[in-house]
Amino acid sequence: MTTQTNITHMFAALRDTNEALLRTISREELYQQVCDAAVGGEKFIATAVLISKTSNQLRYEAGAGAGIGRLSSFETPVDLNSTKEKGPASLAFHAGQPCIINDYLNDERVRTWREAGVCAGIGAAAAVPIISNGHGIGIFVFFLGTPGAFVDEIIGIAERIAGNVSIVMDRLEREAEKNRVSRMVSALSASNEAILRAETREKLFQLVCDAAVLGGRFTSTLIALAKPGSDFLHIVAATGSGAAASMAHKLAATAALPEGHGLSGIAFRTKQPCVTNDYLADQRLSPFHDLVRTTDARSGAALPLLRHGQAVGILLFVSAELNTFTPEFVELLQRLAGNVSFALDNFDRADEKEQAEERIRYLATHDSLTNLPNRAMFNQLLTFSIKTAKRYQRQCAVLFIDLDRFKLINDSLGHEAGDSLLVEVASRLRNGLRASDIVARLGGDEFMILLNETTDCQQITTVAQHLLSILSKPLTLSGLECRVTASIGIAIFPDDGTDEHSLMRNADTAMYLAKSEGKNDVRFFSNEIKTQSTDHLTMETDLRQALERDEFCLHYQPKLDVATGQIAGVEALLHWNHPKLGLLPPMQFIPLAEETGVIVPIGRWVLKTACAQNMAWQRDGLLPMSMAVNVSPRQFSDEHLLRDIDVALSSSGMDPKLLQIEITESMLMLNIEKAISILDAIQSRGVRLAIDDFGTGYSSMSALKRFPIDTIKIDRSFVRDLPRNAGDKAIAQAIINMGKALGLTIVAEGVETIDQDAFLRDLACDEIQGFRFSKPVPASQITELLRVAALGVTDSTADAQSQ
Repeated sequence: MTTQTNITHMFAALRDTNEALLRTISREELYQQVCDAAVGGEKFIATAVLISKTSNQLRYEAGAGAGIGRLSSFETPVDLNSTKEKGPASLAFHAGQPCIINDYLNDERVRTWREAGVCAGIGAAAAVPIISNGHGIGIFVFFLGTPGAFVDEIIGIAERIAGNVSIVMDRLEREAEKNRVSRMVSALSASNEAILRAETREKLFQLVCDAAVLGGRFTSTLIALAKPGSDFLHIVAATGSGAAASMAHKLAATAALPEGHGLSGIAFRTKQPCVTNDYLADQRLSPFHDLVRTTDARSGAALPLLRHGQAVGILLFVSAELNTFTPEFVELLQRLAGNVSFALDNFDRADEKEQAEERIRYLATHDSLTNLPNRAMFNQLLTFSIKTAKRYQRQCAVLFIDLDRFKLINDSLGHEAGDSLLVEVASRLRNGLRASDIVARLGGDEFMILLNETTDCQQITTVAQHLLSILSKPLTLSGLECRVTASIGIAIFPDDGTDEHSLMRNADTAMYLAKSEGKNDVRFFSNEIKTQSTDHLTMETDLRQALERDEFCLHYQPKLDVATGQIAGVEALLHWNHPKLGLLPPMQFIPLAEETGVIVPIGRWVLKTACAQNMAWQRDGLLPMSMAVNVSPRQFSDEHLLRDIDVALSSSGMDPKLLQIEITESMLMLNIEKAISILDAIQSRGVRLAIDDFGTGYSSMSALKRFPIDTIKIDRSFVRDLPRNAGDKAIAQAIINMGKALGLTIVAEGVETIDQDAFLRDLACDEIQGFRFSKPVPASQITELLRVAALGVTDSTADAQSQ
């Protein structure tokens, strides 16, 4: 065939391919129709289109003519550094310009394909790049039978055919993009409608995925959310090809794991869209290339789902086409992801509102510290239990529990320790009862228990004693081992009340009796208790008014210096001139004053009155002597104690070294560090300090050394049976020896007999105090006692004082 004939045929090929291009409506039709037009009418022997779908290889896409079937599995590398055989197609693609083979039988560049070419009658070949949007996407290969057939004119025609294909490709791409955008708009609209229809998160996720695949024609779409404490994103919905397999696939949210370098992990961490338009060419995704090769995935986009600026998950789109995700397209996807995030935000707000309402409902019926039912809830439960008991003629019991000395623990160790104690008590009570029984916290250190379906008092007593036992087990508060006891009052339906108010009131009354009779005990309600409770309430009312009515007075008990026989000082002891009951000693009202808190203002009055009396004696000519004043646990923990001491000293003018503050040993041991801090502050004023009731608080010598004290007083319980009791003798001797070793003054209180006096003198006890020498007496009798002491103590004077 002559060159002119070839040129004529080439123009015919150009014409026919142009007509084919005009008819083409899709990329899939384009390649095949152009190949068919180029070969028809003996123009080219064969033509083929090779497309770079992976940017790594050119693969056969369409072809026509002799022997073209052999190219259906054709692949050639794009990378010129590849070790695989490269031919004119690879060279043309890499160079971006035609590669001409005019001697097919001898050109080394087609050595691998020579045999197939000879069989097809090929004498020359031309590989011409196909350009789309400025980028090479493939190669158009033309074959002629005559060697040397590709002269400039024919090459030009081949380039025009390839160029026309590129033009149509660009048009089709624009139309495809327009269609994709249109589909995406449809998907966006469908997704928005799905969001509006969704009643739950789960429904929302699935509807959005369905709408994106059906409306946007993605290969697949999935949603994955972060899980607290997990490094992975949990796939909650997926639609499309491979959706079932996707649900089992792991998506990492952290870069520490390989999966975290995928689209999803990158988008989640950066909180920005992560897009690839060619999975296999994207080196960021190289760990996933093997996985992608087994799927239809060619491009993908992951969009973060955000809430309050924080990533909570991702929305992933996968397409079977290259270059699907243009910037405009991704912008639409971001709108969809934003709508999903907004919907999630609405669900979260709804959840938060529901949780807040649920919390409000819970707090209305439960104690926030212990999570036990509160008073209101207990009333409801008790009312229901009473109705049930009436219907089936059963009994139920109400137990009112109040912790002993909780105020002291709370004030000494702090409110945090007090709260810890209450939580532990709640837990012990709850675990110590049947599942059908109810434990509630009324407030403070008061708890209430409802025992359903009780049989008799013995059963109730057994339960109450069991509760006292488990409550008394040691626990650690602020690093200290403590024990807590409780007082329990019991009222039984229907004998002690037929409604919740009377039952709770009567159980409370019984509890106060248990507390007043020594604590750590159980009492059942009775009519006698009701009378005692009324008396107790009357006493409390009178006590609160006694200070205003000036009904208190001080009596003074001397302390005798064993070595000199002289009065070394006095201890101020509070008495109450009750308008109906007469003169009451301290033990008949001090516990009640301590329990109600009235002891604080009363103690303040005692300090001022005692210091003023000491100065009055001095003005009457008596020599200065020590004035001992007891400070109660509640008063010792009061924040105004130091100020009260300062006021008492300044208002009276008494020398601080004449004032001695007495604190019980158990008070000091409850919180040693805090006690030392208070004692140091008192001592810094020049005031002397004494430990009262020594031997009852389990203090060690190492602890005793830390206290800035001057005096220890042997508790009367160790003096009572001296010298008959060997144990008390050993204790008294040990205390005196320890005190002497520490350079302290030793006082024995409760000395009533000659034998006690003599034994203590033999042990070199420094001072004695008790009926052996004198009862507490009014201030007016102190002068007479000083005269008697100067003459020496005799049995007759001791007996006279005890009358």
